Amino acid sequence: MKKNVSINRLLPVIWGFIVMTLISVMPIINFINLFFCAGIIFGGLAGVFSFNKQLTVHGMSLTFKDAVMIGILSGVLSAVAVSGFNIITLMYSSVNPVSESLKMLGDFGKDLPSEVNKQLDNLSGEFTKYGYSPTLAVFTFISNLFIYPLFGAVGALLGATIINNKKKTDTPAV
Repeated sequence: MKKNVSINRLLPVIWGFIVMTLISVMPIINFINLFFCAGIIFGGLAGVFSFNKQLTVHGMSLTFKDAVMIGILSGVLSAVAVSGFNIITLMYSSVNPVSESLKMLGDFGKDLPSEVNKQLDNLSGEFTKYGYSPTLAVFTFISNLFIYPLFGAVGALLGATIINNKKKTDTPAV
């Protein structure tokens, strides 16, 4: 007879979310994400290792499906939180990042095509008018909703592979 075991699937998602979000919004630490979104991948790993701790207590093994779901859900939550944090930060900042970027490009002697300059001027105008750019906020949010779950799932799959391979090597051959 199989006994019912209650596994908390939300806690690993929260751990993955916390790790991804903190790495993404903390100054200097967020440079980790420049290396193939390593911070987001690490968040997926953290969630899967947290889930595996629960499973080993009950003698259960980790499945790739559970790992992927933890990575994807952590990524979605983190994408929403990071996008919101970035919008709030831009709203309370007195700096127009678009005009600052254009100024830096000009200092390097880089000329952009006129179409690009026109679009960047539109974004700069939005920053001046609203304190942030709604166009840039929507674009960033959509790209985060793609990137964070994708790399969260990659990290979770990596974690599941490491855990399952470790269990195979720990099991004695018959």
